[in-house]
Amino acid sequence: MPRQLDSGQRSLAIRAPAGYRQLVALDRNLHAGLGLKQPQDHRWCAGLNAVPLNAAEFASAATAYPIAFARDEDSGEFRPMAVLGLRQSENLFVDVEGRWQPHSYQPAQLRRYPFCIVELQEPDQPAPQRLVCFEQDALVASDQPLFKATGEATPQWEPIQRLLEAIETARQQTRVLCKRLDALGLFTPFEALALPRQGQRMRLQGLFRVDEEKMNSIPGKDLRVMLRKGELKATYAHLVSLENFARLMELAVARDALKT
Repeated sequence: MPRQLDSGQRSLAIRAPAGYRQLVALDRNLHAGLGLKQPQDHRWCAGLNAVPLNAAEFASAATAYPIAFARDEDSGEFRPMAVLGLRQSENLFVDVEGRWQPHSYQPAQLRRYPFCIVELQEPDQPAPQRLVCFEQDALVASDQPLFKATGEATPQWEPIQRLLEAIETARQQTRVLCKRLDALGLFTPFEALALPRQGQRMRLQGLFRVDEEKMNSIPGKDLRVMLRKGELKATYAHLVSLENFARLMELAVARDALKT
């Protein structure tokens, strides 16, 4: 599990994930007595038109969102994303009051907020240092603190820690899946183009999907490995989810109608 800092440990420059503004490394002593600021809403991610997704979530996410892959510019690795909107800076699942659309699955990357795990590579360390961080100003003095004055975790922190651990484990499994799909040559680029009867067309570029025809030609050996690891289920959930681009267009048209 990524660690929390002890009081007095030097500060580090931390790169915030999309949607976060300013991160602070969680210190179980320095932040003792603090709890989550209430009420919480989803305004912080209203400008995200996509969010990272782990393979373990594909089946649930496929009921609401298209699942596409994007290529990381730095590492060249493919990463799955839940597509939340057809325009830049537009999340169709958050309303003006910050409420998430009812009955729609919330990706774990959103449920973890205001916490996250960051990796820091220091010159004198062979492996990245992983830290638990949180959005600055998200914690306040509370009668339900995350840590006691002694630095001991409370029951309020335990589910957050379990979620962060689960996300980190699933992230590694998802990297394995993406590397396998890439090695098998299954990724193909595509763009999402929406042409509503009224209004402007909407286009998302730079996306990748699994080529279904190539999928049908996977060698039996690789197919059996994917089946055993649950990767085949995740891949087909991705393919089925692409039908949800039509739903995104409907949501976008409905939102535009409210603006007129």
